[in-house]
Amino acid sequence: MEDEFAASRFNVAGIFASCAETLDWLNQHQPDVAVLDVVLKDGPCYDLALELKRRGVPFLICSAAPRDTRHPELAEVPHLPKPAPFVDIVRFARNLLESAR
Repeated sequence: MEDEFAASRFNVAGIFASCAETLDWLNQHQPDVAVLDVVLKDGPCYDLALELKRRGVPFLICSAAPRDTRHPELAEVPHLPKPAPFVDIVRFARNLLESAR
């Protein structure tokens, strides 16, 4: 996925394996847009998703987790089921970024 974003002229900050790692990164950085799985190595990432929402960062969820298991405050967040074609994920992210401008 990183290569697809780079090829689409996104600057990729990283692929994070855990919610804790991502939250640590967020202490020093602000992404323009994010793609998030709701479950990472250290469990559900609702706190991370809610932090992105609090900051006004546009993001989409790309996850195999059923949509009805998501946090109620994330109901309006765009969701792509895994596996989703990378081109669709990149297109969604670009649309979110452009809508936020």
